[in-house]
Amino acid sequence: MTNPTSNYGWQMPTATDLVTDLPADFEVFGQAVDTAMGDLLGGTSGQILAKNSNTNMDFVWIANDQGDITGVTAGTGISVTSPTGPVPTVAIDTAVTVDKTTAQTLTNKTLTSPALTTPTISTATTNGDILYGTGSGALARLGIGASATVLTVSGGVPVWSAPATSDSTWTLLNAGGTALTGAATITISSISTNNIFIWLSKASSASASSKITLRLNGDSGAKYNYQLLKWNTSTAGNEWGDQDTSINLGQTGNSAASSLSSTIQIAGTKSTTLVPITLASAPSGDQYIAVAGSANYEGTAAITSVSVISNTGNFDSGTIYVYGRP
Repeated sequence: MTNPTSNYGWQMPTATDLVTDLPADFEVFGQAVDTAMGDLLGGTSGQILAKNSNTNMDFVWIANDQGDITGVTAGTGISVTSPTGPVPTVAIDTAVTVDKTTAQTLTNKTLTSPALTTPTISTATTNGDILYGTGSGALARLGIGASATVLTVSGGVPVWSAPATSDSTWTLLNAGGTALTGAATITISSISTNNIFIWLSKASSASASSKITLRLNGDSGAKYNYQLLKWNTSTAGNEWGDQDTSINLGQTGNSAASSLSSTIQIAGTKSTTLVPITLASAPSGDQYIAVAGSANYEGTAAITSVSVISNTGNFDSGTIYVYGRP
């Protein structure tokens, strides 16, 4: 050890000092040590020693709160088993008591089997609203429907609609009927029902013995098949139509005043494959041929129009009525 000491500069007695000088030497040494260690005195329980400045042996006692955890207090959802350091022990409770009285906002939270008591949803604004999924995880509002309407589907979403007409009720689709006059082809369009009943009343043309035929959707392709029983007062026979361009409904009488009346029923008009047809016709004014039978139409689209055709010129009288039902 050097004299004075290399780290603190304390003056030490030397080997050459007289014995009578030792008390004074130790007094100098002890006072230096006492002065150097003065900052280490004091402090209270729980405090820690810290540097007060860059000066050697300049310390200060401070509270034990400098970056260390001095304690952890348990709260809602958090339990503490060891509240103080150096490493406190805390845990998040698996069962958290929910604040049921204060309004809460949950964002991007997933609830598994939640039990909701009298919940409110801002999308439902009117008594009777119905909420349905949009396919993107959101909800859309469907307002309450009018009295007597029914819930159905249109375009892949729920809508309110008038109830379907009873299958037993026929509705006249061409109000008042359509006059058969001024053209060789008379067409009734905008048909949307699934069943059609046609009443051809006293159809006639300017020429006698006019053949009257039926065509669907204006389709003149070879898609019509029929089998008819024909008779008059003296003869009876059969007639077949195989891949014809229309269906034979019969002929008017052989006098200019004669006409033809027919009833035709078409079932399943929305079919896009094969549509069955039944018919019966009778002439008036003389004893010309009446027919009855069945037919079918091999179309590829739902039936939306019907046409009656006179093969000997324009119609000059009569009426066609087209009825529909679901």
